[in-house]
Amino acid sequence: MSRRKRQQNRARAAGAASPRPAPTQRDSKGRVHLTLQRDPRTGHESIALDGPLFREPWQDELSVGTANTARALLGETPNVERAVELARTAMAATSRLGEALLSRAPAGAVACQAGCDHCCYQPVGLTPPEALAIAAHLRQTLTPEALLVLAARLAERVRETRGLSSAERFSPDHPCPFLARGQCSIYEVRPLACRGMNSLDAEECKSRLRDPAARAAFLERGSGGRSFMEPIRAFHAISAGLQLSLSELYGLDMRPLELSLALDSLLNGPESSPGEWLNGLRPFEAALGGNNALPELGGVLDSARTLK
Repeated sequence: MSRRKRQQNRARAAGAASPRPAPTQRDSKGRVHLTLQRDPRTGHESIALDGPLFREPWQDELSVGTANTARALLGETPNVERAVELARTAMAATSRLGEALLSRAPAGAVACQAGCDHCCYQPVGLTPPEALAIAAHLRQTLTPEALLVLAARLAERVRETRGLSSAERFSPDHPCPFLARGQCSIYEVRPLACRGMNSLDAEECKSRLRDPAARAAFLERGSGGRSFMEPIRAFHAISAGLQLSLSELYGLDMRPLELSLALDSLLNGPESSPGEWLNGLRPFEAALGGNNALPELGGVLDSARTLK
């Protein structure tokens, strides 16, 4: 058996044997967002929110639904395979809901289309399960040679952007490492954040990225372009359900990661990282996502609260 195979088996075993921490972990401010309820008649347990998170009740319902799905899929002892399945389930749900919401828009209102890549030149935040799902997809679909080329490209991109702020990363000089000839090469497993984004004006997106004056004005203004908010709110709610359930119920580190850094860590870093993460450790410190790298359950939740 090769050394690489032995390492994979050890990491898998570590994840599979991971004991479930005591439920209801608090965040750094001592808050608990989820409660476990038991039906006195049936004994059935379900997760509920301790209080509203969002402005819209349907967003809270979506977060709770995601948390209950996470508990059902992960069971008592989460492992890498179940975490990947959970991420894929959340990805599919986000896409279905986003498409349904956008279908209500007037014909031709949504400007996004194949080959339009203006939003693919900035840091992308994602949760650890999403990163695991992308890594698993790459290993399943790429040849060993192609995987090595991609891993080298990721390492180079990390070196090129090290020390840059999120504003400096928003530039035509820093495309997503998974952008290939204007197309997303991981579209099937693209992060939840990418699935929620949409635009009503492709020319505005182009100018905001490629015109230096327009880009500077956009960054100074600090607000996005014209979009339908419902798909974005849906993404926030689903991601919040993931963050809360895995953090509070399983004691896992769910601080948001940055896409390039996370995949560089998974493809070029220690193969034991997924198992360590499932054991409650913090192997992805180097992949924390810039402005989203909050010392608490943050990122999506704090962004979502700005919508209230």
